[in-house]
Amino acid sequence: MKALTLALFLALSLYLLPNPAHSRFNPIRLPTTHEPASSETPVLDINGDEVRAGGNYYMVSAIWGAGGGGLRLAHLDMMSKCASDVIVSPNDLDNGDPITITPATADPESTVVMASTYQTFRFNIATNKLCVNNVNWGIQQDSASGQYFLKAGEFVSDNSNQFKIELVDANLNSYKLTYCQFGSDKCYNVGRFHDHMLRTTRIALSNSPFVFVIKPTDV
Repeated sequence: MKALTLALFLALSLYLLPNPAHSRFNPIRLPTTHEPASSETPVLDINGDEVRAGGNYYMVSAIWGAGGGGLRLAHLDMMSKCASDVIVSPNDLDNGDPITITPATADPESTVVMASTYQTFRFNIATNKLCVNNVNWGIQQDSASGQYFLKAGEFVSDNSNQFKIELVDANLNSYKLTYCQFGSDKCYNVGRFHDHMLRTTRIALSNSPFVFVIKPTDV
């Protein structure tokens, strides 16, 4: 059992090797060596329970140690009135901020989050009145670095609705996030960007994905 656990850890560690911080994301088609999960496959939390649409969950790194903890909303841009940056907590024991996942489809029967289907993500946290709507996930290019960062802001249908949860390891219930351009079949991994200037790990489009597990907020 210990040997199997070690093997899984080493495999995920190699899978998560980050790109150097000075390298820029090079938009490429996602590799097709792994078949995506069927759209009939529900996303499962760490307990093996189906992730419920509209429920509150944590998205936490699947790797301890260098992997860090959960995703948090951070205020890195002092020129912005609202927090808009998504980071990985450096603390393994920090689950991050609660996140709500909702299927992009308007189908009222969509009560379970399904793999490989479009989803909307938002932070479910208290904000001031000015920033109450600035919690929806989207992708925004940084003009200075050219990097495409995961940002929180107001809901935009052709940006917020373009995320998919893809299965990485069924034994560990671990997943990655992909972002697909609106009106295109091109999808990109959502991964880590190590910002040495700000001394934090941000979430951005990357050649290497951020692999995570999903925890219910009542754990």
